[in-house]
Amino acid sequence: MTLKPWGTIGWLLPRIGVEHWHLVTSSSFEDRCHGLTEWMLAQNRPIDSSVLLRITNPPSEFWEKAAPIVEQNFGVMQRHLTGPRHHVINAQLLSQLGALCTADSLNPEQSESVILDISTLPKRFFLFAFKQLVNSAKVRNLVVIYSRAHEYPESALCENALPPAALQGFGRIEASIEKPRMIVGVGYVALSVEELLDTAKYSTLDFIFPFPPASPAFRRNWDLLSMLMPNDIPRETEIHRIHGMDAFAVFERTLAWGQDRDLDLLPLGPKPHALGMAMAYMRLDGRAELIYSQPQAYHYNYSRGISKDENGHPQIFAYCLKRNGTPLF
Repeated sequence: MTLKPWGTIGWLLPRIGVEHWHLVTSSSFEDRCHGLTEWMLAQNRPIDSSVLLRITNPPSEFWEKAAPIVEQNFGVMQRHLTGPRHHVINAQLLSQLGALCTADSLNPEQSESVILDISTLPKRFFLFAFKQLVNSAKVRNLVVIYSRAHEYPESALCENALPPAALQGFGRIEASIEKPRMIVGVGYVALSVEELLDTAKYSTLDFIFPFPPASPAFRRNWDLLSMLMPNDIPRETEIHRIHGMDAFAVFERTLAWGQDRDLDLLPLGPKPHALGMAMAYMRLDGRAELIYSQPQAYHYNYSRGISKDENGHPQIFAYCLKRNGTPLF
């Protein structure tokens, strides 16, 4: 049986056996950006050091409303993360990541045990950071965490997406003659990729649906699917239902699909699904590519609150992806 070390943070973190952690996280306009630090303080779990990313979006009417909330949450998180071993990285949403998010800049204290909080980091940031930390010889233990939002508004979440392109650090290195297989993680927003799916004429097209369904999220997933489905639907088109928090299931499914064919991976769905695609990319020896259309403006009310379980505890999920220097995927 293959080990899949993921679950709620309260279940997983004590089982790793590490007491002292370095944290990589972000200040955001979303309430859940400080969910992890509040949980760790409440559990008397020390955060020995940290890197707090403060990301500025391009000027827009949406950023005018979001910026004060980011600064307010930045102040909250700085009160949680005080002392000389706690660092801040100021970044632009469209910054080149190669020099900004190196393993050394993300882990300046050279800690062996790192938590990467992807809850409110944009996908292009957290996927690049994840790859750097997995590949770092200094990092022996790596846990990725995701705080689930309480709800998303019915209105638009973001605007003005750039044309689809390979994410930095996740481009294809080798290409075969055969057309790649396209895997689409289904979320809420099309992000300007409809034309890509319609014109690329993929011979095989797979959609990964987050499961279990819940209204209105279920309806919005299907609305997006209807927008993305090309006019000339490939004969081999399938919908695969995977738990919205199960990064390992997405990893295993994607890795299996990539054994005999190049893959184009489009992570529009939940961040744990995007994480699973990145995990598979790192095992496919340059024969896959993660394609994304980066929004240039996020709405200040992108999400509200942190989801709670039946006992009233915050739903924070954790994924142990490296233990004692060995990747677990």
